[in-house]
Amino acid sequence: MLSFVKQVRKRVFFGVLAGIIILFPLVILLIMKVNWKVTPAKIVKVAYVDKTDASDKRLAHNAFFWVLQNQQIRKQDGTAYDKTRDYWGVLSDKTGGYQFNDLSQLSPQQLDSLSRQTDVLMFADTYGVYASEKESEGPKLIYGGLSSGDLSLFRKMKKEGKTVIAEFNILQAPTSRAVRRQFEEEAGLHWTGWSGKYFESLSGDSEKLPAWVIHSYNENYSEPWDYSGEGIVLVNEDGRMVVLSEQHDLNTAMPQIKTFGYGVNQLELPRLQEFRYWFDVIEYNDSINHAISAYQIDLTEQGKTKLNQLGISDRFPAVLMHRAQDYSFYYLCGDYSSEPISMATSRFKGIHHFSSILKGRKGTFGEDEFFYRFYFPLMRHILQDHDRFKP
Repeated sequence: MLSFVKQVRKRVFFGVLAGIIILFPLVILLIMKVNWKVTPAKIVKVAYVDKTDASDKRLAHNAFFWVLQNQQIRKQDGTAYDKTRDYWGVLSDKTGGYQFNDLSQLSPQQLDSLSRQTDVLMFADTYGVYASEKESEGPKLIYGGLSSGDLSLFRKMKKEGKTVIAEFNILQAPTSRAVRRQFEEEAGLHWTGWSGKYFESLSGDSEKLPAWVIHSYNENYSEPWDYSGEGIVLVNEDGRMVVLSEQHDLNTAMPQIKTFGYGVNQLELPRLQEFRYWFDVIEYNDSINHAISAYQIDLTEQGKTKLNQLGISDRFPAVLMHRAQDYSFYYLCGDYSSEPISMATSRFKGIHHFSSILKGRKGTFGEDEFFYRFYFPLMRHILQDHDRFKP
């Protein structure tokens, strides 16, 4: 009889324990959901520019709009931002075609009004949309590039003392050289023409290595493509290319972002963060901007020689900032906003604290790690503090 009672108690104990284990995460999620719902909304008037993603789901918009939703940042009328409508750039119509809502379509008076009404301007992606042509001719540009209207609004936002965020490819083709030079002068930075990316495999049959990389290499160099393993590919707008392989040129294959004191202490960024996406090599005027973070490439002596011959350093900016009473400007030197983070988690306050147990879209933590550890705290602070210097 005594042993039977012990068995019953044991079963009850483990049953209760199992229930707690199952229910505890649900309780935590419920608390985070309630906290999100009761968080007061904050009105921040945002102008978001994307000239590339016109797909139905707008996955490339998820990262930025996730932050807006998670932080209860609302439009002037108090409603939530809609990633499928609330932006400037390219939109798809019901027939499968495109509609263009470009800032260059506005009059100077309309741009003046928009700059006064807008708190934060975000240039996310200006790569554009293209029509598929014959393989020998390449794709034909339909719409894209930083426009004169974009540049004009940037200048007006600066004059108004507002916040502007710009990212990665806005200085690259199809942006004209004239507009690029003017933007660089206004922003106090310069794109060197070089862009790069880490690849898990440099093998010619790798699905993740774009075919155009090998095609461009074969067109510009006499030797055939003969790389394998991890590595970094750097390409210049003039056709030059350098390949850094883990076998010969790199001590550590993946680039790292090193964040300095201000970014760590004030923006809550990690001191070190791996980065696997596209980046550009930027120079900047240090009397205007300063680097919050910098890319570090861990090179062998052979790798250093390769980059030195091309005038590329093993360290260059990852995030640039100008933040003062005249205006605030941030340049993100990489493809930071395109990660298709799931919007489902945006309605849970504090969910980023559990990022280490969240899985990415392909089942690996690394898919979403950059968003939760780096992008989210950076954008959260930029958006929360956009009016810090306003009278």
